[in-house]
Amino acid sequence: MRFDQCWLTLCLLSVEVLHMSESIAVKFSQNEPLYVALGQTLVLEVQFQLQQKETIQLLTWELKNSNGEVRVAEGLTTYNNRTAVGKSGALLRIKGVVDSDYGIYKVTVTSDNGDQMSDSRQVLQITNPPTASLSMHCSVAAQGAQWDSPSFLWYVDGVKVTNETGEISEEGSLLRLVKLGHNYTCIASSSQGTSQAQVHRIGPPTPSPSPPPTPSPPPGPCHCTGLIVAVVIESITLGLLIIGGCVWYKKNNASGCAESVPNTDIDF
Repeated sequence: MRFDQCWLTLCLLSVEVLHMSESIAVKFSQNEPLYVALGQTLVLEVQFQLQQKETIQLLTWELKNSNGEVRVAEGLTTYNNRTAVGKSGALLRIKGVVDSDYGIYKVTVTSDNGDQMSDSRQVLQITNPPTASLSMHCSVAAQGAQWDSPSFLWYVDGVKVTNETGEISEEGSLLRLVKLGHNYTCIASSSQGTSQAQVHRIGPPTPSPSPPPTPSPPPGPCHCTGLIVAVVIESITLGLLIIGGCVWYKKNNASGCAESVPNTDIDF
């Protein structure tokens, strides 16, 4: 009896192991939290493997945070205009991330034979956005075989740069430009010799001063002649008007006097 029980247990375990080996596999490529800034686009992609002759019956995306648990997508169906799915549901894209989009995203895949697998990944809000930086790289082309690696020295505006005064890569060939200088020098030394390279940064051009306003040219002879002619014409016109006015006045005055004297006959 005990032998039969052991045999039955062994068979059940074998069937379970066989079933697990044939089930689907669902997994994110990375499990560490994903950081996204507000207003940016969030993209989550899951990888799944199906056994031969196995198809996906249902694929869902769910979000769990302090607001509760909501279904974000089911198959190719989404529930707002900011969310879209692609790659047969394996990719989830959310545009214009808001506070309610942060949390734990869970994707669940159900096969046609009832197998169901899921995986989760946390999405967090980034508090300190990364700062862009520029770097300068110094390289040396070796001639044939070389037993050692070159060492590098950096100078900025004639001052040697160290790990205390600048940011240099571990092997020394990469210098991060934190505070821009004008002259950069890299000296590379190895068993094959020493060489150096220099870069001169040209600053922004100095703005040209605005030219002074051009003074108006003094009046020339022609300008003076025209002015004199205008004055003479105005004087003549004024004189004619005065003379005409006097003649008119005298004429009218004489006529008035003649009419005021009566015709009287004098007898002697």
